[in-house]
Amino acid sequence: MPRANEGMCENVMKVTKCAYYNTSPVNSSSPALQPHVDPGPLDGTINEFWQMVLQEESQTIVMLCNCLEMGKNKCAEYWPNQVGQTKTFAGIEITNIQMRPMSPEEQTVIVSVLIVKFTKPDGTSEQREVRHYQWVDWPDRGVPPCRLTSMELLSRVRGTSKPIIVHCSAGIGRTGTIVAIEYILERMQAGVECAAMNDLLKELRNQRAYTIQNDLQYLFIHRVMLCYFLEKHRQRYESMMTEEFQAKYKKFVEDYNQATGTN
Repeated sequence: MPRANEGMCENVMKVTKCAYYNTSPVNSSSPALQPHVDPGPLDGTINEFWQMVLQEESQTIVMLCNCLEMGKNKCAEYWPNQVGQTKTFAGIEITNIQMRPMSPEEQTVIVSVLIVKFTKPDGTSEQREVRHYQWVDWPDRGVPPCRLTSMELLSRVRGTSKPIIVHCSAGIGRTGTIVAIEYILERMQAGVECAAMNDLLKELRNQRAYTIQNDLQYLFIHRVMLCYFLEKHRQRYESMMTEEFQAKYKKFVEDYNQATGTN
């Protein structure tokens, strides 16, 4: 079950105390990425969400969903989503000063630069910059097209010493998938043997129940890693690319595309 941060916000600001927000810190061997995985804020939890962001001194929020999906409200619009717009929640003022795609190649992740102003208990004002990344084409309980978007996103949010807030709608499917990809990458980059995928899934679910919801998301992790190592770094792994291996890889990609309805 998620570990609740209860009463965690009383020392941060002169606003209503944060009684409960359903967040789960996920253990990471790398200080560069210490994510908190969360459900998407709803209208009744926006105040607590922003209080958590300030309490944790987070500089980065990764949103893996849309507010409205399949005609259903999945997440509140808890941030100003237009440049120049300001929203205020429980005395916390958030202003959007910049919006752009993550890169010319990655147009489906929108980066917003937010200025967050609040009043501390001693009456002084403080402001912080928070970067908000929204991946807009990842469907609920499904997978996005297999580009290297996840790798680009993860490379951009690494480097902060503060916890990164990662959420989708429920905080288990898409969120668990992106955390699993980072988990594998950091071990490979550190030269540490990575656990078998079924063991990795158990470990992540011990930290947050039901992480990675279905077989499509499980397959997506494999597809992204293969794409990363065998397509982006093809020369490095050329010795592995025997005719038999290439045939198996091609068959896997064809089966994956058919199962997921993506390319």
